[in-house]
Amino acid sequence: MERLLNIKQAAAFLNVSEITVRRWTNQGLLNCYRVGKRRARRFRPQDLTDCLEGRSLADASGRVALGIMNVMVPDGSHVTHLSAQENESLEIAAAFIREGLQTGETVCIVAAEDRIGLIMNLLEDRTPRLERFSAAGKLHLSRGLDSPERQVSYLQALAAHGDGRFRVFGDMRWTFKKGWSTQDLARLENIIPAPRQARGCLFLCQYALDRFRGGEIMTALETHTHNIYRGRVSENSYGGHLVTAGATLL
Repeated sequence: MERLLNIKQAAAFLNVSEITVRRWTNQGLLNCYRVGKRRARRFRPQDLTDCLEGRSLADASGRVALGIMNVMVPDGSHVTHLSAQENESLEIAAAFIREGLQTGETVCIVAAEDRIGLIMNLLEDRTPRLERFSAAGKLHLSRGLDSPERQVSYLQALAAHGDGRFRVFGDMRWTFKKGWSTQDLARLENIIPAPRQARGCLFLCQYALDRFRGGEIMTALETHTHNIYRGRVSENSYGGHLVTAGATLL
């Protein structure tokens, strides 16, 4: 008979806290067995391995954890964060990225060099041995490419070669460094497919309200399934996704 692990052993196996293991089981992200009068959690090693490899991260309803305020969204969601404060921007970024790393996803951070530095500093403070994710090919850093088409090709390659799920965080200020126009930005956001076509992936695009203009903010709202604003996550009332003929990410 296969030996079952207790919650402390499962947390050590996954290299996360016991609180995180409890949260994942409560959300249906990680299978567990209840034993004894106290209904203590017990775990099969194979289920833990599946979690590490990103095969059991969506619950029965096809939802995955953002890592932000215990919110779950449909698999394949394309989320925008309209950020008003620097601390909020970094906290949301770090929480989203850390959730992906801790659940065995391949994670890509796309941001300007200074933003990458700030995000990585925060992650290093909160994630023991962060460098192991890069060494294992689970964490990738990109300053962005010169056109929407090249950027999409880069993400396609990462998604194709990664194991398990794929998660992308973008601080969209990197597009300024590359000289992108508003039309370039809209073209990139429109290429991201609707959730039913992007299962196994999760996207979070961050827009600083003090840097982007009204038209660009409207593009962000029109091309994303969900938005985060002032500490609340809500489904996009604008319809969430515009279709660009012939364009697909995955």
